[in-house]
Amino acid sequence: MRASPQLKDMTEETDKRPAPISYRPPKGREAEFAALVAASGLSTNAFITDRVFRERRRDPAQRQELALLLKEAADISDGLHGIALAGTGHSTLEIEALHARLSRIRAGLLIMMGRKP
Repeated sequence: MRASPQLKDMTEETDKRPAPISYRPPKGREAEFAALVAASGLSTNAFITDRVFRERRRDPAQRQELALLLKEAADISDGLHGIALAGTGHSTLEIEALHARLSRIRAGLLIMMGRKP
């Protein structure tokens, strides 16, 4: 028994994928977008998907680590501001301690970006 033409048309319509969602970078930023995609090592589709859904993927431990890194950065900023106001009299040890904290922040951020510190 042959399927009616109406039934066949309905089946073909439901098998179609929805129209793709396209993205066009703002005028003058096409090269910047292409460079970001190339640097990521991902396909354009994977790059856009990664950027759109990045926040949703971050688990609570990552959010906590980001909060700690932000707090450390604020503390370092305050420390450096204090050194700048005082001018002199700060030990090399204080400066080295601030540098070590900045190194930790850098390593943490690189890890969160999926790169080696």
